[in-house]
Amino acid sequence: MTTMNDDEYKLYFIEQQNGPRRRVQHGDVTLHGVLEKLAPDGHVLDKTGIGRIDVAALAFDSVPDRDEFWKISDLYINLFNMPTEAAELIREYLSQVVKPVTESEMFSHYCGVY
Repeated sequence: MTTMNDDEYKLYFIEQQNGPRRRVQHGDVTLHGVLEKLAPDGHVLDKTGIGRIDVAALAFDSVPDRDEFWKISDLYINLFNMPTEAAELIREYLSQVVKPVTESEMFSHYCGVY
């Protein structure tokens, strides 16, 4: 939870059990990020889904899955009406769950250099 002025921002993940077809390529569970803006009294003022990532992709440290997660998450965080400081704190919290992709990882993965 991050507090800016009188508003609070809450970030959490919802687990989705994947169906039989999705399990074949993506594993058993997908995590969906959710970001909420709360009033001082705790009521939800705004809510948006952000990136999603398969737990299997986290376990195997999948560069493409992490890259996609961050692209989508950044897009939705930027569209969510919040102060820059709150957005940076949200990204910091997210990075504890999904490691951001480094330039060297991107180069190695997409250019085939290992």
